[in-house]
Amino acid sequence: MGFREKYAKLGERYERIDGPLERFFDPLRRKAAGYVAGRVLEVGVGTGFMLPHYPRDIELHAIDAVPEMVEVAKERAEEIGLNARFYVMDAEKLEFPSGSFDTVLSAFVFCTVPDPERAMAEIHRVLKPGGRVILLEHTKSDCRLLNWLFLKPLDVLLGLLLEDNTLRETHLLARKYFEIEHEESHYRGIVRLIVGRKG
Repeated sequence: MGFREKYAKLGERYERIDGPLERFFDPLRRKAAGYVAGRVLEVGVGTGFMLPHYPRDIELHAIDAVPEMVEVAKERAEEIGLNARFYVMDAEKLEFPSGSFDTVLSAFVFCTVPDPERAMAEIHRVLKPGGRVILLEHTKSDCRLLNWLFLKPLDVLLGLLLEDNTLRETHLLARKYFEIEHEESHYRGIVRLIVGRKG
């Protein structure tokens, strides 16, 4: 069973699993949303944890590979009065013309994407020249001990449950495609906020 099927089976129950962590992540989500402007694409919207944080003057488009997640996100957008368009779509195959967006944001997505290199290349493609990418992601820690004592056991558990990989080095991958303007490491690198620009 792949990540789509696992997330689809969870549906709204996903929030019961991830929800308790949101008190830690919520301030970082707000900070990430502060960097968006113009025509914005959120890659991997999930059930819509990012939606309440977006400024109301943007043109928001949001994708996810799991239809059940997209439906929950749509309902959340309607509840908060956010105007957004939603699509069922893979991060590795974005069905938008090149140079479509001023900003692309992903939050806790690259730990799940089956082919992160291809997804990053697609984000680069759909951004306008000079456009911004904002990545708020789980990453491998800078601390080896933390990786072995915490992230490795968590990786096994989340791998079985959701096909998540908490030990990916998305921060290094982003540097291959974008000029990094800002990078923050939180919880010893377990979470990073990265802002890059397409040259």
